[in-house]
Parts: sequence; structure tokens; C-alpha cells
Amino acid sequence: MGNLPIVLGTDPERTIRLDKLPPLNGEFAVHIHQSESERNAHIKLEYGDTPYCLSLYVFNYPKFLKNETVRVRNYDLWDKWIMWAAKLPDGRLHPKSNGKIYRPDAVIVGEGTYELENPFITFTFKNGTILTFRIEFYRYLRYYSPKYGDSFRSEYWFIGIE
Repeated sequence: MGNLPIVLGTDPERTIRLDKLPPLNGEFAVHIHQSESERNAHIKLEYGDTPYCLSLYVFNYPKFLKNETVRVRNYDLWDKWIMWAAKLPDGRLHPKSNGKIYRPDAVIVGEGTYELENPFITFTFKNGTILTFRIEFYRYLRYYSPKYGDSFRSEYWFIGIE
């Protein structure tokens, strides 16, 4: 997997195109940030054998869970340790957190494995739920984060496949 693009989440000039990546698979974790709308979620995907995870922002997580079409923003790569550095809904730390929390309002509400074979991505949750989406590039977006400043993001439509 040495040919995966490496673009960290605060790079203001570039972004990884999810729809252009080679086949990938690995674990994922779904985070809800309690300071944001609980209708939205951050999905952290293991990024090959790199020390990073790919962070995707899902604009309507309830629709995502119904395998309906949702808009997704790519927040590029972050240190892989944040995938598990959060609490569970019952307040306990995730068993893979190594005692770390990357932000106090992050709660892991789902996890499992994923497989990306463009233009399709499949999520297999630990509870047995399987969701498959066709990835369709939507746009590039200049974005300002109050925490990280200016950035350049790619957005997609994840179109549910039955």
C-alpha cells in the first residue's frame, strides 16, 4: 500500500480523493461529537498500513444507517490512535483507547470493518448490519474550521445500494 496519498487534515491546498483511492479495507469507528448535531457523525477508517486514519464526516447519520443517500465530507488523514481514543455511550473508554481521549465530547457509537472497491464502499458493523454505498464525487469546497483554520475538502454523495 505504499502508493496511498498522504495528506494530513490541516493541509489547506490539497485533499485526498476518496473516489480515486486503490482498494482498501480495515477497521472503522463511528464517532458522534456531543458538541455538534447528533444527527451527524465522523467515520474513522483505517488507512492501509499507514499510521493514519481517514476521517469522513457524514451529514445525516440516521439516513446513513438506513442505507439512504447522504452527503459526506472528507477530512483527510489524522493520527490513527484517535480512531479508538473516545468514550462509549455508557461513559467507559473504548477498550482500544490505551487510556487516551482525543476530545472530551467524542463518543464511539459504531464500529466494524469496511471495504473500499471504487466506486463502492461497504461497512460491516459488529452488530451484523451491512451497508453498501456507491461513491459519487460532488465537489471541492474551501472550508474554514474554527479549530484548524483554512482547508480544502472534497465532498461526495454516498448513494445507498440495496
